[in-house]
Amino acid sequence: MNIDIKSIIKRAVHPKEWKSLYKEYKEVINYIFFGVLTTVISFVTYYLFRFVFPDENSVPAFLRWTFNLTAVFSTESATVLPVLLSWLCAVIFAYVTNRIWVFESRAKGWHIASEFVKFCGARLLTLFVDLLIMFLLVDLTGLSGALWEFCAKVISNVFVLVLNYILSKLLVFRKKKSAP
Repeated sequence: MNIDIKSIIKRAVHPKEWKSLYKEYKEVINYIFFGVLTTVISFVTYYLFRFVFPDENSVPAFLRWTFNLTAVFSTESATVLPVLLSWLCAVIFAYVTNRIWVFESRAKGWHIASEFVKFCGARLLTLFVDLLIMFLLVDLTGLSGALWEFCAKVISNVFVLVLNYILSKLLVFRKKKSAP
């Protein structure tokens, strides 16, 4: 797909062009739309779980290990469990929306399970990319502050968004070539 940004912008200012632009770039537009919704779900569920599980005593016993993951740094982490749970919610939402509306997967039966496993694997990879970028831009540089961390997160999310799209398109929801 060859994308001419100038042409898209020229066409986008004319409401009569919107329908043809959508048809032409449907997959990318839907991916961005549902990506924004996935991000909202991630943030909302993170803060919901952070509220529900504010400390180790509020967590069921089988999940208390999450508070000790950062013990090597002489601290406990109240954010690990909400991050993991919000990531899970976001991945499930993203899989369903990507499968149905973005890539329009036609997988059936056990192929759906295979597709879901590949999707989760790709999202795990980009979770680590996100963690690495944040580590490099925030922890390693020593720069801090809410504005810098927000900017770093935006930069990271751009890389993750693009990488998620590429992995989903090439590995997870790959269209089978039809016989000539």
